[in-house]
This record gives sequence, structure tokens and C-alpha cells, in this order.
Amino acid sequence: MRGMLVCLALLVPGVACQRDNAPVTPRTEEQKLLYALGVHMGRGQAVLQLTSAELEYVFQGMREQALREQRAMELEISDELAELARRRMEQQAAREKEKARPFLEQVAREPGVVKTESGLLFRSLAEGTGPSPSATDRVKVHFRGLRMDGGEFENTYQKDKPFEFQVGRVLPCLTEAVQRMKPGGKARLVCPSELAFGDAGLGEAVAGGAPVVFELELLESGVRPPNEGG
Repeated sequence: MRGMLVCLALLVPGVACQRDNAPVTPRTEEQKLLYALGVHMGRGQAVLQLTSAELEYVFQGMREQALREQRAMELEISDELAELARRRMEQQAAREKEKARPFLEQVAREPGVVKTESGLLFRSLAEGTGPSPSATDRVKVHFRGLRMDGGEFENTYQKDKPFEFQVGRVLPCLTEAVQRMKPGGKARLVCPSELAFGDAGLGEAVAGGAPVVFELELLESGVRPPNEGG
């Protein structure tokens, strides 16, 4: 990409920086620190889904400000930038939802899967015993959280630390699914994005607009909050 600033070493006087397509490899501790700064800044702006051409303007503004060049312009952009981020987020989420449609349709046709009115795809893997929790109950569960491609973004089994929560205060798909289960039961949930992390997603773990899969085990219902003790 012509003229693109491909490293942040320009922030350090006397350090050369390539301005072509070839990636640079940080070698000194200072360069690695600057690279980490770039990663951090890029992660914060990931929602904008910037193209390489658009990054030209970002890097140009950074360079001119960092080197205190006279061309650097102070612009009031907070509202406009927020609107751009919102618009880009909606566009990305729409693409993810379209990509997820065949997957959700296929799961809905699988044996044993119940599609609820909300769109939750629920399949019981093992029946528990006793009363099902209500929205006001606290429960203890183990779960695996998976993306549509099978990649895992959370696993309480690996941490050997069950997750405790009030049923009505978590993701809508978990709230609905837990109330269909009994202690000791297991289920597989496929949650459209509107029942999970929505258009915003879950950082780098789950894209905005993407469905998620939970392999859920209800360990216990009627759990006391930690501050009640006894």
C-alpha cells in the first residue's frame, strides 16, 4: 500500500520505519513495546472494520500529530466517529447474520432440536431431576461456549470453576434454556445473535451478529448468593 505507515517506530526519533507493504519485525524491547501499542490501538478500533486505504488516513493523522507537523488538524469527531462505528458495526453484523442463516436452518432440522418462539434451538442431552429453576433463582452450571465454526471461546470445565448466576440476569438464550432444564440435566443450545451477544459481539472472541453454541450442564439450582453464607 503506497505511502502507508506500517510501524509506530516514527514515534521514536531516529528510528527508521518502512513505508511500503513489507511488514517490519520489532527486535528491540522499545520496538516491541511500540508494536504492542499499535496492537492495542488497533484492537480498540476493530469495530470500524477499516480497509487498508482507510488506514492511510489514520496513520497520516497519527504521524502528523506525533511529529507535531503543522498539517495536523484538530477536528471535533466524537459524534461522527461514534456514528461511523455504529454504522460499520451494523454492516458487519448483517453480514454475519446472513452467513449464519444456513447453519441455523440446518440445526433446526436436526433430530431432537426444539426451536422455541424466540428462535432458541434447544436439544436436551440428559434429563435432570427436580424442579426447573425460575428467573429469580440462582444456579450453578458448567458450560462450553463455541462459535459457529466450532472454535471455543469459553470452557468452565477446563477452569474447574462452575459459573454461578441469577437465571434472569444473563444472556437471553441462557435464561430461557436453564428454565427448560432440571438439576443434573445437560443440553446443547444454539443461540442466534439477538439471544446472545448481539450486534456488538464479544470482542475478538465472538463477532457481532454471529450465533453461539453452548453445551450446558445444570449442576445445581437454588444456590445461595456468596454474601449470604451460612
